[in-house]
Amino acid sequence: MKTMAMDLPELFEEFEAALRDFGLSFETRLSTLKRVNTIINKHEDRGLMHLNTDVVLGHMTDIDQRFYAGKMSKDHYHLLRRSTQRFLNFVETGSVELINPVKGSHTSLTLEFQRISDRFLASDKFHLNTRNDIRWVTNKYFAWLNDKGFDDLHGVGAYELQKFMLDCSKQFAPSSLHNIKLYLKKLYSYLYSEKLTNSPYTELLSFPVNRESKIFPALPMSEVSKLLASIDRSSKRGKRAYAVMILGAELGLRACDVANLKLRDIDWVRGEVRIVQLKTSQSAVLPLTERVGAALQDYILNARPKTTEQHMFLRVKKPHTPLKAAVTIGEIYRDCCKTAGIESGKSFHTLRRSLATAMVSNGVDVNKVAQVLCDRSIDSIKQYIAIDSQHLKLCALTFEGIVPIGGASCE
Repeated sequence: MKTMAMDLPELFEEFEAALRDFGLSFETRLSTLKRVNTIINKHEDRGLMHLNTDVVLGHMTDIDQRFYAGKMSKDHYHLLRRSTQRFLNFVETGSVELINPVKGSHTSLTLEFQRISDRFLASDKFHLNTRNDIRWVTNKYFAWLNDKGFDDLHGVGAYELQKFMLDCSKQFAPSSLHNIKLYLKKLYSYLYSEKLTNSPYTELLSFPVNRESKIFPALPMSEVSKLLASIDRSSKRGKRAYAVMILGAELGLRACDVANLKLRDIDWVRGEVRIVQLKTSQSAVLPLTERVGAALQDYILNARPKTTEQHMFLRVKKPHTPLKAAVTIGEIYRDCCKTAGIESGKSFHTLRRSLATAMVSNGVDVNKVAQVLCDRSIDSIKQYIAIDSQHLKLCALTFEGIVPIGGASCE
């Protein structure tokens, strides 16, 4: 999952959707999002639109310092650390599940293994978003060795290391196995430097792990039409929802840009929508199509609260504050999908994928698709080619001329 390349509002929206899909209660999701939003705010204060590890590291260091200075309760400290770790785990693996350090077996290590583990962790300034994972892998390996009858590293060699990795391959997904291999490589580099092992086993721990490359879903255009048709446009909430959805379905706007849209961004005379994209900080000029213009006009004249606020989309109920968070746009999208009785996918971004996939399927050149979506590189369009199953079938090779081994007929 290429979450590091996402802009922060989109990343926050995907994180919220992942929490929902994981089955956490509304109260837990809300409290977690509030704590993680502190990290987002620290990025915004520095004018950053993408996740910056230095900012996150500073945030976690600040939490530690406040706790050890007696300015924070132990319970609150652990909640903050837990929410941050859940967010960082999502960024790194796409999963919000927290790995329990004692999952699988209680890592009650021998004094020698515990001493090595503590010194290893103190030997380098490991980034805080991986430090707990490194500790977990190290202790899990040492506990496994202990179960096999080893009280220390004496007699431990390549065979034990291979057997441990084989056991892990039966328990964990490829992404987790990749991290286990990586952290063991760091561990053995340290052990070799301290003359605690005869080899760093660099080659042994350099085998490739094929991790899943995820292709995000896109709604068929028939489903998009069903989604738009199901919205009750007689109510104020429905008029707002329809305007929001049409911006995603017809112009391919990101949720963060919809939330950030201002009244002045609509040039009614020239028939254009002019925005500065939050993800790329690049200016974009999009056509104010007939349906988009009609939807915005209906919302502004008949549903939007009368206020001097410049943001386009506002809360229906008082206080009529802007829908600043992309996650709110995602909530509107999922509510519309539920009403239409269709599978929503994870986020509002699905509508952008649907538009791009439809254009690619209809033979629009990828360079033009990139221009319409205001993407700086056609590399970001490649995922939509992968979703275009109809044209991918044309690339498939037949079995004509291929003879089975041995030449025997399959009939």
